Amino acid sequence: MRQRRLLLTLLFLLCAAPRLTADVTSMSVVYKGKTVSIPAFQHKGVLYASLDELAAAMSFKTYVNNASHKIEVRIADTRLKMTDNNPFIVVLSHKDNVTTEVFQLPIEVMRSDVAFYMPMASFVPLLSRVWKKSLLLDQSTPRLTVTTTSQPVARVTGGLVPTSGQPSSAGETASANQPDASSVPATVTNASTGSETLAPTTDIAVEAKSAYDITRLTVDTRKNGTLIRLHAQKPLKGFEGELKEGSYVVTIPNATVDINELRQTPTDGISITGVTAEQLGPNTRLTFTLKETFTSEKISRDVRTGDLLLSLFRKVEVAKILKNEQSSKQQDGSRSKWKLDCIVIDPGHGGRDPGAIGVTGVKEKNIVLGVALKLGKLIERKMPGVKVVYTRKDDTFIPLDKRGQIANAAEGKLFISIHCNSTEKKPSSARGFEVYILRPGRTEEAIRIAEFENSVIKLEKDYEKRYAKLDNESFILINMAQSAYVRYSERCAELMHEQVKGSNQIRSRGVMQAGFYVLVGASMPSVLVESGFLSNRKEEQFLSSRFGQQHLANLFYTAIEDYAKEYQKSLKD
Repeated sequence: MRQRRLLLTLLFLLCAAPRLTADVTSMSVVYKGKTVSIPAFQHKGVLYASLDELAAAMSFKTYVNNASHKIEVRIADTRLKMTDNNPFIVVLSHKDNVTTEVFQLPIEVMRSDVAFYMPMASFVPLLSRVWKKSLLLDQSTPRLTVTTTSQPVARVTGGLVPTSGQPSSAGETASANQPDASSVPATVTNASTGSETLAPTTDIAVEAKSAYDITRLTVDTRKNGTLIRLHAQKPLKGFEGELKEGSYVVTIPNATVDINELRQTPTDGISITGVTAEQLGPNTRLTFTLKETFTSEKISRDVRTGDLLLSLFRKVEVAKILKNEQSSKQQDGSRSKWKLDCIVIDPGHGGRDPGAIGVTGVKEKNIVLGVALKLGKLIERKMPGVKVVYTRKDDTFIPLDKRGQIANAAEGKLFISIHCNSTEKKPSSARGFEVYILRPGRTEEAIRIAEFENSVIKLEKDYEKRYAKLDNESFILINMAQSAYVRYSERCAELMHEQVKGSNQIRSRGVMQAGFYVLVGASMPSVLVESGFLSNRKEEQFLSSRFGQQHLANLFYTAIEDYAKEYQKSLKD
């Protein structure tokens, strides 16, 4: 049977030759004293192995939905959901079917006619953490060894050895900058501490308190950026980073570094191929060798741990992706994939969550539902071919994370979340419309509004567990994941601001940035609008009237129509 699978893998790769160049091989899996061989192949320096056969070797149950190109793997009390040509892995609790995290691989899952294929080096850390087993992946063999230890660890060693004699661009570069397997410290992802939002590619365990201020680092690569965590034992200040040609240099004053430990740190081999550490008097300088070009960098400090978070952002343009796919003879499919054919409208709050309460007792949930339904009717009437999906169409309570799931399941291309503002003091003179995009809040007012809108999670069951990991680091990773959409989100927000600014009924306070949970789950361009202040008597009267709601719906529709024209033009260009 496995020989047949390997043959089918070879046929799949040969049939896909116009778009895929790969070396066919197999991977040994050592588990419970037995060794089995499963189909695998190398593509662009990445080792892929059959998930179906890997699951069979480890006695995991799998469920495949051929219509939606999805596979689900049951591992103990956890389920992993993967989709063909998609880098995201949805991690769910089997008991209550609640999503515990969304793990993003640096590259997509692939599928043949008979099996799904996982990029093993980036999948192994997640598998180790979920399964609670220690995994050693030797890519030079290749061989995956499973053992049971008191503390689950994941280690990836060795460079790929091409079967066709072609150089392995990623694997050889990575191995050239890594030590021998025997000298690589064990890597670990400790899910119980919550210290990592998503499992990093490598996380080296430290057994005792170090004498150095900077003890180690972890590298977390995403499709649209890379996050480097510098583990620190004291608050670090005065740090600065500089992107250069082929390198990223970080200087940290008054800090010591464990040079030997960092020298042994395995890099991901995808975006970062090496790191050097220097102690220059009282200061530390780290130089990361980059394999690709990043457009910007940002350094922030984790307020919980004191660690430094180095964010490297790469520019991702939808138009460029389309051109690449067009050259791979996938133009028709990719155009339909990106076409603006579904808009998701999210009326905030609902059910047991009234939202903001106006001066006379008007409830935000009722106003935003009225605006949303009127906006949806305009889109359906004036934009044929565009489907409108509502997160709610009546007075129903919908959890924040569920709203993003609804949008993604509908394959939405634009997410509009509609709300109303308010102040603690009522009545107040504060007035005006605001439109937000997802970024950590820049002003105290933006943070206050986000905290109010996010407070709805306290009405949800087990909200502490479901949202526990949405911290500063999460938002950095989310920004990376959404970088392909950020310019579209910004442009949509700008167009809404311009429309409201030209209105004689309500003023616009501009485009803002804040960390709204409801925008986190929507994998598409997304904005959140605060339609006006219910704490202002005049605006409350306007917002609660049919005229006011229709007026806002008209303004929003015009902005969306202008956005759609620009968006479609950018795809063509």
